[in-house]
Amino acid sequence: MARLPRIGVLALLGTSLVAPSVLAQQQAPEPSPNVTVEERRRPQFDPLGIRAGGFLIFPRLQLGLEYDSNVFATENNEEDDFGLLIRPGLSINSQWSRHALNLTAFGDFALYEEFDENNYQDFGASVDGRLDITRSDVLNGSLSLARRHEGRDDPESTRAGDIRQYFDGLARLAYRKEFTRVFGVIGGSIGRLDYIEGNFDEDVRDRNTYGIDLRVGYEISPRFDVFVQGDYSITKYDRNRDNAGFEQDSTGWGISVGTAIDFTGLLFGEASVGFIRRDYDDGDLDDINGPGAAVNLTWNVTTLTSILFDASSAIVETTQFGASGNLRSTAGVEVQHELLRNLILIGRLGLQRDDFEGIDRTDHTFRARASARYLLNRNLSLDGGYEFATRDSDARGADYDRHILRIALTGRL
Repeated sequence: MARLPRIGVLALLGTSLVAPSVLAQQQAPEPSPNVTVEERRRPQFDPLGIRAGGFLIFPRLQLGLEYDSNVFATENNEEDDFGLLIRPGLSINSQWSRHALNLTAFGDFALYEEFDENNYQDFGASVDGRLDITRSDVLNGSLSLARRHEGRDDPESTRAGDIRQYFDGLARLAYRKEFTRVFGVIGGSIGRLDYIEGNFDEDVRDRNTYGIDLRVGYEISPRFDVFVQGDYSITKYDRNRDNAGFEQDSTGWGISVGTAIDFTGLLFGEASVGFIRRDYDDGDLDDINGPGAAVNLTWNVTTLTSILFDASSAIVETTQFGASGNLRSTAGVEVQHELLRNLILIGRLGLQRDDFEGIDRTDHTFRARASARYLLNRNLSLDGGYEFATRDSDARGADYDRHILRIALTGRL
């Protein structure tokens, strides 16, 4: 494919940013106390990993079965199916007291019994690094490259033909500088989406995204700071016009104010609100503006229970005919509870609103999920869960109800 070398360029860029093989290995740092119940260390059940110098390697493999009551996410003529899930993974983490280097790789493969057009083969890898120049100067870099798929419940899905797959690449670099109680962070990113040709003309969706952001903050106390952040981005499509004749290129910006909280081990995370806007090169496409938000907060109610809150508002690209973009808002709450030392229960509720600018379509999607993880020993666990999703849309035939059951055995070293 002619476009793949562009992703290769991103890979070379990211490797050059996070190649700290020259960094000296030092004593492993203490684990962060800011973790949820699910992430908390359990010495009797945590895998030991494979030590390789200053790194710990954690391989894993999950084999599962899935039942989906509505595999095409349709309003009528629902079809159900069973699927085999295969999910290998690998994490490599540095154990240095200064600097950091982490590598991950994943696979996510699904084979369905009846409707093999829903089969997918996702895989990818990422690397991120931190260079502690001084106590007040920190450089972070990351790179990810993956092949993913577009779910049948995605508003952009056609629900016909083979499932849509694409390559997703992202390189990012950020520098943080601290001046006593004042700090600043400046970052930049390059993203690439490259769709694989299938039943439809996918080239029209291929694009690059370039972004820059600046945050300036003030530390009121060691546990609480406030900040102002500005973002600017440019989206460039490979084709000048889409199949409807519109120019899809655009520029966007946003400004927000927020706070970061760190009541160690009890309440931690970030929350911000602001304004976002996107302007399109084509005068026939409506510009979009609205409230922006980003919330990620964790409250450890007790040593056995965590409650996670998240919310966001962003402008995302769309293929809906006549629409310039999608103002997407999400909100969710998750509860994690350690019923036994080796039994973790998780429940989650989430709501997503998709407001398509320029056309008469608004979607409201509600999701509920309940799952359990039973740790048999350091190397094996049983995972099971149930998920319900429903969408109410202004578009004809876009509503759906969906029930999914999963059970899996996970092996870890």
